[in-house]
Amino acid sequence: MDKKTADRSPRSTKDGKKEGFFGKFKKKPLWYRVFMISSAIVIVILLSVIAYAYHLMSLVNYDPGMDPPENQETTSEYFATVENPEDYTHLPVASIANDHEGDGRAEAGVYNILLMGLDKDSGNLSDSMMVVTIDLNQKAIKLTSFMRDILVPIPGHSPNKLNTVYRTGGIKLLKEVFAKSFDLCIDGYAAVNYSELTQVIDKLGGVSVYMTEAEAEFLNTSNYIADPKYRNLDVYTGVHWLNGSQATGYARVRFVDKGNEADDFARTSRQRQILNAIYDQFKSKSLPELLSVMETVLPLITTDFTIPEMTEIATKSVAAGVLSSEMEQLRIPLNELHENAYYEKMLILDIDFEANTKEVHKFIFGDKDEEEQTE
Repeated sequence: MDKKTADRSPRSTKDGKKEGFFGKFKKKPLWYRVFMISSAIVIVILLSVIAYAYHLMSLVNYDPGMDPPENQETTSEYFATVENPEDYTHLPVASIANDHEGDGRAEAGVYNILLMGLDKDSGNLSDSMMVVTIDLNQKAIKLTSFMRDILVPIPGHSPNKLNTVYRTGGIKLLKEVFAKSFDLCIDGYAAVNYSELTQVIDKLGGVSVYMTEAEAEFLNTSNYIADPKYRNLDVYTGVHWLNGSQATGYARVRFVDKGNEADDFARTSRQRQILNAIYDQFKSKSLPELLSVMETVLPLITTDFTIPEMTEIATKSVAAGVLSSEMEQLRIPLNELHENAYYEKMLILDIDFEANTKEVHKFIFGDKDEEEQTE
């Protein structure tokens, strides 16, 4: 045996036993041992965190839109017609928007995620549609709600209300409609059924919502709160703490005015209010509480984001400090940029697509008015 081979051989102790790894490790300097042990612990923790993050994200239902949505009726298109169309002949006949070309506007560092509240009992009408914008550049989070009754051109189908598109052709068709009607690229979506929203809010421990005396009275005397035992709100104007059934009912109310808004405009305002309350609750939770919430909430969500995509967005959002921001809000159409109209026995919103698209881009991408640009 040559000298080099002998140096690589396990050393023997005085009693003749060969010295193993731990024996050699004990003889290393203290700083070396502390460094190696600390490094090993950090690596194990990081791997555990990554593994748990992937576990959480794997709980989400993945649907990239390859197949028609569940319960989709493929034999005929759905039209929400009125019972007495002759009563609405005084309204103007709706026009159809001009299509934009391409996949819609997108910018680096800005993620536009479509949130949908689905009514599966009606075959997946998306009665709530909100685009959550995560802006890493401006460290902002924004919420744009789109009214369900907007009349939109639908590629390959008859023009119809915006809330019918997902029912007709799934998320791929809905993304195409947003691109053509609002020149907006939707990066991905997350959908939850209205009945499951109750579980999400209950798991959070409820939400804090400001409502009027009229709203509280309506909820107590109607069936909007699905569980009758929770139709027991104190009737006053002010902040109420709502459980899941109460909050879901509140989000669906349309027959009580809210400020200067009525009908679906008031309901859309309530939906933004509930989503903002949920967001505030998430921000207030400790890490252990959040993890517990995620275990329950994520299986209720359907999305087309892959696990790596979700990980990237979450990591970048936390690093940029976006999630600590207050949520900015917008509703489309704006009050002065639409009119009630009549189309194929339906009451719809006929909107100024060009003007509303300009407002959407200004809000999401920070576009300046032409007057500001020329100054």
